[in-house]
Amino acid sequence: MSGRAHGDLPIRGGRGGDRGGSRGRGDGGSSSRGSDRGYSGDRGRGSDRGGGRGGRGGSEAPSRMLTAPVEPPSSRVHEFEDRYVAEAAKTRTESGSLARRPAYGTQGRATVLRANFFTMEFKPDIMFHSYRLKIKPDAKRGQQKFILESMLRKYPLFNQGIGVATDGATEIVTTSLLPKDRASFTCSMNSGHGHGQESGKPKSFTGPWDVTLTFDSSYSPADMAACLADINHREEIDKEASCIRVLNILLSAHPFKDPGIVIIGKGRNKFFPIDKRKQSVAINGGAEAVRGYFSSVRICATRIMLNLNVSHGAFFCPGPLPRIIHEFKSLHGENRDVLDRYLKGLKVYATHLEPRENGSGVKEKPIKSILGVASPRDGRIGQNPVNPPQVERLASSADNVKFWMGDENKGKYISVTEYFFKTYNKRLTYHDSLPIVNVGTRERPVYLPAEVCEVLPGQPFKPEPHSIQRQNMIKFSCRRPPQNYESIITEGLDIMGISGGHTKAVGIRPGKEMITVPARILNPPNLLYGGKKTTNPRNGSWNLINTKFSQCANISKWTCIWLRKHHDTKPTRDNDPPFTDPEPSMGAFYRKLRDHGLSLPAPSKPYLEAYVDSDDKTNRQTIKGIFKKLMNEFPFVVVLLSGTEGKIFDYVKFAGDLKTGILTHCMVAKKFRPTDDQYLSNNAMKVNLKLGGCNQLLQPASARFIGAAKTTMVVGLDVTHPSSTDPEIFPSVAAIVASTDYRMGQWPGEVRIQTRRQEHIEFLKEMMLTRLSLWKKNNNGNLPQNILVYRDGVSEGQFPMVLTQELPKIQAAAEAVYRGSKPNITIVVCGKRHNVRFYPTNSKDQDRTSNPLNGCVVDRGVTRPMYWDFYLQAQAPLQGSARPAHYIVIHDEIFTNSKVNTDRKPADVLQELTHSISYMMGRATRSISYSTPAFLADKFCDRGRKYLLAHYHDSESSQAKFSGDTLALSNHCLNNMVYI
Repeated sequence: MSGRAHGDLPIRGGRGGDRGGSRGRGDGGSSSRGSDRGYSGDRGRGSDRGGGRGGRGGSEAPSRMLTAPVEPPSSRVHEFEDRYVAEAAKTRTESGSLARRPAYGTQGRATVLRANFFTMEFKPDIMFHSYRLKIKPDAKRGQQKFILESMLRKYPLFNQGIGVATDGATEIVTTSLLPKDRASFTCSMNSGHGHGQESGKPKSFTGPWDVTLTFDSSYSPADMAACLADINHREEIDKEASCIRVLNILLSAHPFKDPGIVIIGKGRNKFFPIDKRKQSVAINGGAEAVRGYFSSVRICATRIMLNLNVSHGAFFCPGPLPRIIHEFKSLHGENRDVLDRYLKGLKVYATHLEPRENGSGVKEKPIKSILGVASPRDGRIGQNPVNPPQVERLASSADNVKFWMGDENKGKYISVTEYFFKTYNKRLTYHDSLPIVNVGTRERPVYLPAEVCEVLPGQPFKPEPHSIQRQNMIKFSCRRPPQNYESIITEGLDIMGISGGHTKAVGIRPGKEMITVPARILNPPNLLYGGKKTTNPRNGSWNLINTKFSQCANISKWTCIWLRKHHDTKPTRDNDPPFTDPEPSMGAFYRKLRDHGLSLPAPSKPYLEAYVDSDDKTNRQTIKGIFKKLMNEFPFVVVLLSGTEGKIFDYVKFAGDLKTGILTHCMVAKKFRPTDDQYLSNNAMKVNLKLGGCNQLLQPASARFIGAAKTTMVVGLDVTHPSSTDPEIFPSVAAIVASTDYRMGQWPGEVRIQTRRQEHIEFLKEMMLTRLSLWKKNNNGNLPQNILVYRDGVSEGQFPMVLTQELPKIQAAAEAVYRGSKPNITIVVCGKRHNVRFYPTNSKDQDRTSNPLNGCVVDRGVTRPMYWDFYLQAQAPLQGSARPAHYIVIHDEIFTNSKVNTDRKPADVLQELTHSISYMMGRATRSISYSTPAFLADKFCDRGRKYLLAHYHDSESSQAKFSGDTLALSNHCLNNMVYI
């Protein structure tokens, strides 16, 4: 799946792939992946950074996580899982279904972990009944909320001791059937005062509404449990998704009644305290980070369980709207287009209007939803609009926004400033400075000055976050496992109403202790460097001291471009001397590249130098001019940047990768010191990869059949979607990367635009053909016999899409080029955006950050035997909590094929190979949090978005057009890892 969960900040560690030592993605994922791809913010930072030295120890006091009694994993569940797999092996797999689990893993040292799951018990013979609200006449979304809250409070049938819960929209779930002859419910809302140009026009309908409850379906937890305990049940439970939805609604009943809790998320499964219990920190730009909880009902082997996790969400700061706008400007300047998208959908109290009673019976100021800032397009949609508003420019102030007062023939234009003085006797403070917001529609705008708007609390922050906001979010959300464990079993259980026994009202009793699961610690792979040097990673890391890369690149000619700013001559905050001359650092970098084995001459002088400051257009022209000058002379340049802010990086990559074919490596000038060996080595790794070298290789024994038979191509796929602050014309971006031979040291790829918000990869056949062609070129004209695909960013509901839409495209690519037998294809989905966490139960099986030891794999207890899935924590975080990657096999022709996998232990081989591949990212001396090809495909998607932004601005925005070749790399860069 792709998209961001409402209220979850897409934390990315570092803007670009090659800014020299910038932090990578940590253990989580992105960027602007659309509407429901979320991040829980308990990230362990630095899982893909170079040079960290692992290690055990630390003097932290024992936590309750370790000292609490540990129940052994359920033997009943274990026995069921074994019997299920044994019985399943006797039956034939139906075509069109997901791959079947062939066995459970056995390799690795056994341990026991807690998982953040709680068993659920149900009142005997209880049934849950779902009803849908039918409202006549139709009501708007805000009115629906009022109607629903009023009904829950006043409808007589809901006050007779039955359990009632709601999804907050149109569904109500009860623990008893309602009588068939039930009465309807009627309510109205106080309309309040009109305002803005709506005065003099008909007011919107505010009731009465007639509400009826329509029976939808009934659900039996006992029937669900019976299916889960049936060893021959090979399919999803009947109405499974609906059952889970209803159970999630019931579990939200207690927090829904709590006015201090805001419930958000696509499934309304994130719960954030916004009263005195709120734990938060301002993160700049009018946003704050808030700590809350994620709750979800999960179906596992023989059990229905509750998955409860700490979640960190970004919200708009409640309070005056002018403060939000001022803080926006401090980060984004006077960018009116972005401000328009920044404020879209934000709900505000209209403070100049009289309070009215809401659905909960509490008086509050009327709530309005911001469509955007005042625009010259307002009121001009349709043919021959009469007396449309007069708006000078986008985001004009109250003095410069006028609307028609009166009927069509008699009336006059009046400014918003004049209107508020005449109607409300209010003199506007920011009448000539702050923008007017539109809380109506584009056809019939309703204008409010920002100073009469107050932002409601608990509103998810949906815009693409600024790097400062990401950094602040990371600082707040980076917590060790004992802290998260403690929060879950105390405040989390309390907020959900579990510790107080409140869920009994709806017939459910979750346990109060986390379950335990069996786990195994896999051994790390051995890595090969130049000169046949073997490296044995320890705690997920190793170092490059006195090490040459496995295969070293050649550089024929290179130089340096210093894109500086006028303030660069000032000392840094750390009191380091200002960066005034690239010469010493470039000399040290040249020597470091040679130390690691690269073949290259000294960099050509003189180095180029140019100033880039505040004017975007001038900066673009400057960068274009430099690259045009160098394009026929230098195949590779080092680019020194003033910092990580702004669009300079995007323009450099656009000019190099797409327009001129000059390979570029960017570094931040103030970090580029001749004495910083680690920094120089980190960047040497990236340069070697970018120029076609291989940094480290897997020892053949660690590569399984890939290293032995040398006939398996490993592929990474991903799709990313526009963020809410990207222009509406922006398409989605799909990326592919693939190994070029058995060594898995090079992962070049391709990035393409596709239909906006479309998840399946539109041009997958064509993209696969380019990878197969490159493999053939690098392997003596032979095509791979096996294609192993790691697909990133797909939600559970989209697994069938991969099977029915993407697998056929891969097969079609094979049909087009293979003569004779076709390749064996396996597709494994790699999931990171889940809320499953594991906690050590003894000190010897935890690392120095209190996480499970890296290499930890779990495939029992919290999985389902009917699927072939497992959780693997390949990384050792430098801090924070590790997030294991979740792998689900969608289709398999490799691991269960005894001709390919001669070990005949498909579960073990896949788990060990996936673990080993996580050490092959190449740009760091650490294992990463999920499979390298999926990670790199995600990186390339991110770079593709930067190309789009550069193309958009280069086309003067409004004239931008996106076509099939918009993201086409220059011919000189086609087979290079430009994105690394």
